[in-house]
Amino acid sequence: MKKVLFVADFYRQELLGGAESNDANLIKHLSTRCDLVCCKSRSLTEKDIKNADSVIVSNFIDLSEEFKNNIKDSKPYIIYEHDHKYVKTRDPSVFVNSLVPRNMIINEDFYIKAKSVVVLSKVCKEILKKNIPEANVHSIGCSLWSKETFDYIEELSIKEKTEDLCIMKSSNPWKNYDKALEYCTQNNISPVELESPDYKMFLKQMAACKRFLFLPGLLETFSRVSAEAKMMGLSLLTTPKKLGFYSEEIHKLSGIELINELRKRNEQALAKFEELLEL
Repeated sequence: MKKVLFVADFYRQELLGGAESNDANLIKHLSTRCDLVCCKSRSLTEKDIKNADSVIVSNFIDLSEEFKNNIKDSKPYIIYEHDHKYVKTRDPSVFVNSLVPRNMIINEDFYIKAKSVVVLSKVCKEILKKNIPEANVHSIGCSLWSKETFDYIEELSIKEKTEDLCIMKSSNPWKNYDKALEYCTQNNISPVELESPDYKMFLKQMAACKRFLFLPGLLETFSRVSAEAKMMGLSLLTTPKKLGFYSEEIHKLSGIELINELRKRNEQALAKFEELLEL
């Protein structure tokens, strides 16, 4: 059985983030197809790399230059791109036409030498190719959810909506909780603040609302939470140019139509990873 090394800064059991949730679903699937070993970026060793046939690199801020070079020079690898790690500012959208100045581009060779850089949306592929044309970029056009989560979201999508508007309470400054709260104050809205560390409870609280307000401070590579809101039938109040989700035609869908389309895209995405890993 093929040995695949999965490298990331954090995993789902440590952090309830979009990248970590994506990774958890990919890891669960690939574990049934290969001998998968997960390792944190800061704990990686030469032996870990040597023992692997292929490598998937997710978030890698904590990965040293030594180990980037080791992976790059010794193994076929895929970068699963979650948050623009080729840009010093981590946000290409702040530059005119998203064209990043050359002195602001980092990890360029690491992206170029990857067998594939898998991104989550059309706009992320366009921007990455604009700034690193030599990179082999593939967009899966979605975030990843488990079948069980899709089933749960589908159940919630038909529940009665008893609250008006919700916002996400996050300590991550890029999620702009303060800005969303300010908007509510100015418009005399008392929002439901979503902050439960329990993922199912978070979704249940969101599903009870008619609208979701989300004003991110940087370009979200997809925006998992926005897609979840729309799958459960909420109206989305946001800044479309800051969401990779909005670069996909499916952003116009909601409820069961969106759920079915994302189920299909998830199957295609997992099949693509298998193809890239030659499983």
